[in-house]
Amino acid sequence: MEPFKDSFWWAIKRPRTTPCEVRVAHGELTITHDPGAGVPMVRVPTAGLEIITPGRVRRLEAGVVLRIAGKPVAVMFDQVYARQRLGAAKEQGAGAFVGQAAQPAANVRGNMGLARSITARFLAALLAGGAVDTTSGT
Repeated sequence: MEPFKDSFWWAIKRPRTTPCEVRVAHGELTITHDPGAGVPMVRVPTAGLEIITPGRVRRLEAGVVLRIAGKPVAVMFDQVYARQRLGAAKEQGAGAFVGQAAQPAANVRGNMGLARSITARFLAALLAGGAVDTTSGT
């Protein structure tokens, strides 16, 4: 989760954010930066939540922009695959970790494939929970 700026450069050069857990359940969207601590950073009802994803981000299919507390917030999934691979490499040892970290371009296909899948499920869960997609008129 990160603050969103509606500009072309945001999509290309947006800052790295810390990984977080995103959950849609029981009519609520919950975003937690430290899942082990169990303290949600964001907890809002999905009913009436406004989806405001602009076209350039929608075409990437790698995340959703929401209006939370009056501010645009991006929930992006384009680094999930790379973070999973780095985590697995860390567990395998230093050599695997260094090898994986040195090949970020090799992760592009995996990043976008997984991001598209997660984004589609996330968007479907939000809409099923009563969120309103103002970018497509639904």
